[in-house]
Amino acid sequence: MVLGFVISTVASDVTRVIFSFMFELDGATDVANANQLRALRKEQAMHVASQVQSEFSFLRASSQSLAEVGMGSVLGREDEKAVHEHGVFRVRPNMPFTGDETKVVLWQVTAGAGYALICEEEENRITAAQILCLLVHYLQEYVKSSEQPTAEYMLKADRVMAIVHQFLPNGQLLFLNHRAVRQLEKELDMLLQGK
Repeated sequence: MVLGFVISTVASDVTRVIFSFMFELDGATDVANANQLRALRKEQAMHVASQVQSEFSFLRASSQSLAEVGMGSVLGREDEKAVHEHGVFRVRPNMPFTGDETKVVLWQVTAGAGYALICEEEENRITAAQILCLLVHYLQEYVKSSEQPTAEYMLKADRVMAIVHQFLPNGQLLFLNHRAVRQLEKELDMLLQGK
């Protein structure tokens, strides 16, 4: 099961969570528990966003140092923009996610924004990576952005939620062939025409 989806900034030194949604809800009924749950969700999203920025910065710095030494051409990596735009890392139990299980985060960086899926450790990572690529593609397509792509995600949160729920219903990963993707795309078009 996918536990959450986070969009954050990666271009600046300060990590900023632009959008986050956690699928697994603990069912807080009173206001105090709801506020604690909201604070926990913010902490979880910020932890993931800072890890994504850290991983991306490290990989970008290491690819630049390879290019300086001249190893980029030896390794067949002349195009620096194509190197290290995605990755995977683990989050240890109880840091900041509750439970005794390790979580896996798949991330992708495109156009100054970091996208992350937080999954259970036993999830199919290949399917999760494909869904993450689909989410990024459709977010960029339907949340049109000109100069500041990250600001558009805050302004059009309803579109972001519709796209996330279309490809991750209740946090479940879907195995999709090209026909299923086309059908979901048609349904998404009809859904977003009204927004």
